[in-house]
Amino acid sequence: MIIKSLQIALKIFSILVTFLIAISFIIFAIFTITNLIVYLNSKNSPLPLTPKDYAIVLGASVHGDSLSGVLRARMETAIDLYNKKLVKNILMSGDGTDSNYSETTAMKKFALKNKIPEEILITDEKGYNTYATILRAKEIYNINSAYIISQNFHLTRAVWIAREIGIDADGVGAGEVKEKWYYSSREFFARTKDYFQIIFKVTPYDEKNFNL
Repeated sequence: MIIKSLQIALKIFSILVTFLIAISFIIFAIFTITNLIVYLNSKNSPLPLTPKDYAIVLGASVHGDSLSGVLRARMETAIDLYNKKLVKNILMSGDGTDSNYSETTAMKKFALKNKIPEEILITDEKGYNTYATILRAKEIYNINSAYIISQNFHLTRAVWIAREIGIDADGVGAGEVKEKWYYSSREFFARTKDYFQIIFKVTPYDEKNFNL
């Protein structure tokens, strides 16, 4: 009786393990396939760069009016594109709704200090994440062509989203980041998340959400 019960228990355990392995494989396959789709459809156009209407600068952390290293690099890249007459306007998108913490305010002040005309600067205070930033660029600001500026790990997803919603977009890298493996792993999951947000036409939250 005990042996028979053990045999049944082992059989059930074997079925559960097989089921979990199958589910894990399916999930991994979904992430891998969606990442591959995003990657293959986000390659940049060949050099040299040609003029576009906007540079879209994706937000990052600030300390008062001081930009973090990654955000400073992004803004410097956008300013360089403007000075080379490769963009006509700069859209700076990030978290700017808190009076005590505003990425977009700090970004704009940095641009003005670097002698960029105020009339070509646009701030989107509700660019809480990459998906929201790109959709709002199209739907709120009617942007049809743009260079998207971020660190290299981030550009694949941002450029793919932009092209999927009808923006003639290319990415311009603002260098690499420390802890590259962490950010690359993070992007592996974020690309799949945004892939399905695009497929199902998810409306971005009009409030702070996950900063991916």
